Amino acid sequence: MNQKTEKPIMSTKSLKNKFPIISEKISLWDLVFKYTFRDLLVAFVRNIGGAPGVLLRMKLYPHFLKYCGRGLTIKEYVVLKFPENISVGDNVGISEFSWIDGNGKVEIGDFVRIGPYVSIISFNHKFADKSTPIKLQGKVLLPVIIEDDVWIGSKAQILAGTKIGKGAVIGAGTIITKDVPPYAVIVGNPAKIIKYRE
Repeated sequence: MNQKTEKPIMSTKSLKNKFPIISEKISLWDLVFKYTFRDLLVAFVRNIGGAPGVLLRMKLYPHFLKYCGRGLTIKEYVVLKFPENISVGDNVGISEFSWIDGNGKVEIGDFVRIGPYVSIISFNHKFADKSTPIKLQGKVLLPVIIEDDVWIGSKAQILAGTKIGKGAVIGAGTIITKDVPPYAVIVGNPAKIIKYRE
């Protein structure tokens, strides 16, 4: 029996020659401080539960964020990637198990409520070149802007390049791929505006 096997587009050996292990240029300071010390410290502090954990995160996280207003409350198990690109206004609350990736910059206004298991992603992977693994094609960095007085329900996903207008409500499980107007109440996948707050 003859079985045809497709030749790989590019051998593993040629991939290793073409791409270095670390494709991004980073300084020794960033490697030691940001990606070792800071990330280990944040990983430890994110797991401390109850009031002591919230208080510790209130004191520690502002030192790592691009900007942090007063009264930031972060519950346990919240992941903040690239916190140096994340700006947070006054009286923001982020609930358990949420994931905010600041790779392409994230701006969060005042009095924003973020429910548990919310994902906010500010980048996309490039994938146009099928001869190169997607992981090695780089990223498209697109900021996410969340204006004041927004409520984001549990398990919502806010994708790169979107802006959520002031006073909007994002229903649980909603996936946001486009801008949301101020005071809109939006739910579902695909996301649909069901009304506006009066």
